[in-house]
Amino acid sequence: MSNLTVSEKNSVLVVDSRLIADSLLIKHKNLGATIEKYKSKIESSFGAIAFETREFQTKQGNRSVERYAWLNEEQSTFLMTLSRNTERVVQCKLELVKAFTKAKKLIKEVIPAQAQEIEKLKLQLEVAKAQKETVIAQERLLAASSALAIINPGLPALVLGKSDAVVTKTEVVEKTVLVNDRGISKVSFEGISKTKLAKRLGMKKASDLVNWLKSIGKEDVLKPGLMATSCEYIPYSEIAEIEKLRCSS
Repeated sequence: MSNLTVSEKNSVLVVDSRLIADSLLIKHKNLGATIEKYKSKIESSFGAIAFETREFQTKQGNRSVERYAWLNEEQSTFLMTLSRNTERVVQCKLELVKAFTKAKKLIKEVIPAQAQEIEKLKLQLEVAKAQKETVIAQERLLAASSALAIINPGLPALVLGKSDAVVTKTEVVEKTVLVNDRGISKVSFEGISKTKLAKRLGMKKASDLVNWLKSIGKEDVLKPGLMATSCEYIPYSEIAEIEKLRCSS
């Protein structure tokens, strides 16, 4: 199997002169001498040759420097024409043509297809990230909605922009507990005092509320309760109806 491969340097397809020497079964320094001999002709027609050097250690342990060339397709092909067509040279020419053809096909077909696949994968990643962020946002919205629902069942729908959302006023329940000197509950009730309800209904004083309730036959909603002093209160179960009656009167 051939080791003659083509690389890309500065957007140009090139082959390492050392690989050509290996394919021709000759020493690289001999091929290098041929390149130097025809360097001016090669560069005048096919552009400047890109040379590189590398340091290496010889078998004797000494440091040495090797100079090699990166040849483009035209430069390497011309270099092949300078050799007599032995079986080995013909095989090298064949391998060189195949290597450049394979590299050009890779650039023309495979790399663009890979680039498209990479873009597709990037898009899938962005979609996955967006879906994850949506799930997180939905979880946060659900948590916020649950918190709002505790305050008022109609608030979540209102926040979500539903025009038919109904928000009702949440009643704060007042509870009065009378205890003895040992802290034991004696009696308790839940409701609003006459004074508070009178103000709530737009009346000046508690007696106005009492007189009005009597006038509409609802004085039975006044319940006796015990505080530090006796008082009368209205149970919460009766307040909604009283407010409706007040609005209609």
